[in-house]
Amino acid sequence: MPSAKPANKPEPRSHARRQPTQARSQQTIQTLFKAAAQILDKEGEAGLSTNKVAAAAGFSIGTLYQYFPSKEVLIQAMAARGQALVLEELSQYLSALETREDVQALDGRDLLAQAIRILLRGFATGKGFSQSLIRLCWTLEQPDETASAVRQVSERLAMFFERIQHPQLQRPSTAQLFVLTRSVIGTLRSASLEKSPLLGSPAFEEALLQMAWAVLAKPTGADAQAAGLALGKRPIT
Repeated sequence: MPSAKPANKPEPRSHARRQPTQARSQQTIQTLFKAAAQILDKEGEAGLSTNKVAAAAGFSIGTLYQYFPSKEVLIQAMAARGQALVLEELSQYLSALETREDVQALDGRDLLAQAIRILLRGFATGKGFSQSLIRLCWTLEQPDETASAVRQVSERLAMFFERIQHPQLQRPSTAQLFVLTRSVIGTLRSASLEKSPLLGSPAFEEALLQMAWAVLAKPTGADAQAAGLALGKRPIT
């Protein structure tokens, strides 16, 4: 009796077949995020519900619940996405500066001002997400996630100052960078939650820049002599 032909083994699934599904999932999530932001801008937090978000996005409520079991989980996911975007933009900005051959010739205040603007837009005034959404994210914030985001900001700045030798900027100590980053993010959080009219004003941005400059600028002239004396060194002559 002839032997039976071996059954064909099923071919392993390729990763490429899963990529469109993953891409569709990401598109669905982004559509839900956009719908939630639009509802929040028009109707406020009281008008935001999972049913409204699903309807505005063009999905069934069951589709929404596949990703987000509640309104709070949806908002927290949006907050995490917003924080990731801020960190990505800051990292890209600092990395681009590190590779510039003329970075030492750039004005130190201008370098800090752009970093401040990135944090200001991401954590308060809005970029990609509206101010109302950012405020709600702060209201529902997860302390551990916020602390993680601030640590990443601090670590990325520490790497930047370690890698460049700018004539106007000093390498801050761990304590200085800790105090500075927590002061900036804390100020942005308070301004957002308080709906401060200062948000978006040049005066507010300048105050943040002055605070950063006071910590990060290299002492010059009399200030450098005073710093040397404070450390028990001979004055610069």
